[in-house]
Amino acid sequence: MSIVLPRLRAPLFLFLALLLSLGAARAATLEQVKQLMHAGHLVQADHAMAEVLAAQPDSALAHYIDARLLGAEGKWPLAEKELEVARNLDPTLSFAPGPQVQAFADKVLHERWKNPKGFAGYGQAALAALFVLISGYLIYGVVRARRRAPKA
Repeated sequence: MSIVLPRLRAPLFLFLALLLSLGAARAATLEQVKQLMHAGHLVQADHAMAEVLAAQPDSALAHYIDARLLGAEGKWPLAEKELEVARNLDPTLSFAPGPQVQAFADKVLHERWKNPKGFAGYGQAALAALFVLISGYLIYGVVRARRRAPKA
């Protein structure tokens, strides 16, 4: 029996260390996200917000804070979507002061109209360029066909 106990000691120690490390690693909280945002650490706040949303997908407050974070990052179309999700979950957004919510919603709308790239992005420009190229090719084919003499 004295031979078996030393053999189990190392795996048992590793298993306990793993359990303790998993318990020590806690999920991010909304307060941590707010602190990171106010400190200007937007990338870290974005990663923490992803953890919060994974843990609390039905939290209107989490989606509202995510909308504020996305707005701070300049991602206004995504901020608008997150604000809409928050309003669908809690139509009054009772956790935040009404004037603050209205000011943020106005800012989101202002940025959306100020920056139409958020609507279509580069996809619309690529389609327009493709349309011009195809039209040019077709016109070139018609002009070239008219210059050829008909075969009799």
